Amino acid sequence: MVSNVLSGRVLGIQPAMHKLLQVKPLITSQTLWRATIPSTNLLSLIQKRFLQTQAIPSSASEPPPLGSAPSLSKRLQILQTNSPNSSSVLNCLKSHGFEDTQIAKLVGKRPDILNCKVHTKLVPKLRYLIEKGFTGKLLPDLILSNPLILFRGLDSHIKPSFEFLRPFLNGEEMLVAIKRSSWLLTISRNAILQPNVDLLIRAGIPASRISKLLILQPRVISQSNDRMVYAIKTVKQIGLEPKVPRFIHALRVICSMSESNWKKKVEVFMSLGWSKEEVLNTFKKDPPCLACSENKLRCLMDFYVNTMKSDVKTIIAYSKLLHYSVEKRVHARYIVLKVLESMKLIKEYKKIVWAIVLSEKKFLEAYITKHIDKVPELLDMYHGAVKRRKTIRGKREKFDPKSASLAL
Repeated sequence: MVSNVLSGRVLGIQPAMHKLLQVKPLITSQTLWRATIPSTNLLSLIQKRFLQTQAIPSSASEPPPLGSAPSLSKRLQILQTNSPNSSSVLNCLKSHGFEDTQIAKLVGKRPDILNCKVHTKLVPKLRYLIEKGFTGKLLPDLILSNPLILFRGLDSHIKPSFEFLRPFLNGEEMLVAIKRSSWLLTISRNAILQPNVDLLIRAGIPASRISKLLILQPRVISQSNDRMVYAIKTVKQIGLEPKVPRFIHALRVICSMSESNWKKKVEVFMSLGWSKEEVLNTFKKDPPCLACSENKLRCLMDFYVNTMKSDVKTIIAYSKLLHYSVEKRVHARYIVLKVLESMKLIKEYKKIVWAIVLSEKKFLEAYITKHIDKVPELLDMYHGAVKRRKTIRGKREKFDPKSASLAL
């Protein structure tokens, strides 16, 4: 029982007792604890009670809610006075750059941190992470993103994880990858990461591409080994070679959906006028375009075909069109072009898709800045076309291309 308390697992007051503490404040919490709970449980109960973010209505002698710096400091002081080890842990965290609010969040996530052996477990891991570049605010941010790091063995897990990543990532890249995906230090290396990386290497994917996966899309190599085998086989069957840069992007798309969902995605494209060969060829040329959701795909195709009057062949030729949002980009640019056309400032736009794929800077220069003298309100109109898609609460409304209006 004592070991469970020290590990932070026995933290809750029984529901009936909790209710009694709220409804009958005349009975002090100390009286109830001493009457019904062994003294060995006391520290654990205090830890939970004084780290709750909401106050429990009771006597005036209890500390205020966790909302201000003074109350937070007071709560941490109480924890320090109730256990010598808790005091050592808190002091250790503070000495390594953790602020009171960060310590409170960490203890809230993992109360058993207070039972860590400071000199043999906690300090060596923190110092090792600092040596690897996690200095200043980076260290508490990393630990808060994944407290499990402090519960993994330094020699058995953390160091080997860094060694595993070192052939693919230099110092700065290592920091970026781990900051983005801290689970790289806690996931099973031998069961998941190593077999998948070995599989990628055997398939002929260069180490430089694996580095990009680790930085930009590390979830790809966290798949089960069977799924990785399926994904590599599928991408090869579609016709992409592992040495081609697009291979890892195709791999990411295939890994992001089940085999049945992949087939369904192809069927959706075909229902919108594409042939299966056109879908697969487009995927080979531009893999991310098949990552868009079915709703987004239908919305885009509807706007391009029914509102902009473009044909399917044009969209296939400019597959980048499927990367954009109707609400954030396409609709607003279309309004600007139609206004300029109505004022005869540009000719009828037969290749309107060219304006959609332009960078923001080039679009502004070619279609807004160029005509700002004759249409001063054009820029506001352009920005307003996006803002009008928001509700009063700031949430974006579901966009229906069929109800789109060019009214200004």
